[in-house]
Amino acid sequence: MDLSQWAMLGGAMLLLRAGLAVYLCGQSRSKNALSTLFRGVAETSVAILAYWAVGDAILHDSSAALFCRSAAADPATLFLAAICVTSAGIAAGPSLERARPIVSLILAALMAGVITPLAWRWTAAGWLHEKGFIDVAGSCFVHWSAAAAGLATVLLVGPRQGKYNRDGSTNVLLGHNGVAASWGLLIMFAMWPIYVTGCILIRGGGQAEAGAIFNTILAGSAGAVVAMIYSEFRFQKLDVLLVFAGLLGGLVAITGGAGEFSSPQAALVGAAAGIFVPWMEMRSDLIWKLDDPSGLIAVCAGGGLIGTFAGVLLGGGALGDRLHAAGVQAVGLCAIGGVTLLLVGAVMLVLRVSVGVRVKEMDEFDGLDLAEHDLNAYPDFQQTTIKSYHLREM
Repeated sequence: MDLSQWAMLGGAMLLLRAGLAVYLCGQSRSKNALSTLFRGVAETSVAILAYWAVGDAILHDSSAALFCRSAAADPATLFLAAICVTSAGIAAGPSLERARPIVSLILAALMAGVITPLAWRWTAAGWLHEKGFIDVAGSCFVHWSAAAAGLATVLLVGPRQGKYNRDGSTNVLLGHNGVAASWGLLIMFAMWPIYVTGCILIRGGGQAEAGAIFNTILAGSAGAVVAMIYSEFRFQKLDVLLVFAGLLGGLVAITGGAGEFSSPQAALVGAAAGIFVPWMEMRSDLIWKLDDPSGLIAVCAGGGLIGTFAGVLLGGGALGDRLHAAGVQAVGLCAIGGVTLLLVGAVMLVLRVSVGVRVKEMDEFDGLDLAEHDLNAYPDFQQTTIKSYHLREM
């Protein structure tokens, strides 16, 4: 591929990250809408710098790539960086509405600069690859690791005020704009085949794997349809958020063995995610008490789990060979998930005992738009008074 084609792929991946930011904005309450979008910009900027400084060197296992000295010779650098940026955005999503900005920014730097490049190297050319681990486009090294990072952050930051009651019941804190969430989802849906295609090309795939482009959309669609059926039978309603989770889960699941599936297999993988991810999202909220307004822990953990195993279990070969391959996949999941939990957990624990990881109680009540930016996302409709604007000097 030439430079212009890689530039288009990299730009498309950044558009996928933009879709994620809009999706998260819609899932947040109106008093936090501007803060959520701003953090998407800030996290992207920090993640790009982190990948430039050390991430590229870790991914290529070369000190010569520090500060992206290899960028001039590798036209795929922007695409690689943008995948790490997306991983950082996924990891920060579950702690919306109550985490301090420093939490999001350090998490972005850690994911894009260390964790995602390291996990990618392990699966593409490192010890996991040598054992036969398969992960074409990141069911494990992008999504599973991001879910683990989000989980560690949520556990240390804690739930939002008013989310859980003393009697163990759960309150629903809905996002403010389902239209924005829908737009963000559709942008990600449209960009996902480009993401998968770029990963296949980096892996050395060719025309034989061209079916992955359509199969990506097929898996997401199957996930959405099965989630609709599940929601209708379970609640007698078409739950919008569960359908969104099913669609995203199908997209995440297909990335692990992208290019390895036939169309019926791709639909089966998406369908499995379409029922497992919504079930996991409800259980994490109601039973496990994990306050994740984005739903991304369930999407990326559930979809990543299915995608990591589907490629080897649905492949050819004897049953014994497939079970051995599944064992290798399990080792990879444990290694990448464990390292992510330890690194992110350690960093967040240090932050918690030093500068703190949660915003002040009153700032959370007033909303982070006002507390962090002295602005409202919707000034014509929000009556909250800006606190300190009149104290500024021109």
